[in-house]
Amino acid sequence: MDWVYRGFETSLIGLALCLGLAACLTLGTERTPPGTLSVTLPMLTVTAPAP
Repeated sequence: MDWVYRGFETSLIGLALCLGLAACLTLGTERTPPGTLSVTLPMLTVTAPAP
């Protein structure tokens, strides 16, 4: 039964690694036009003209 838990734990570690890598690769994909200010929160992105 120990091998079941070990396999489950290993698959969760692999999934976390893949999700973290995907998050790092998609971090810098959005570019804002010059002269704007962008603030990104976990569930919200706000872009407004810079003063």
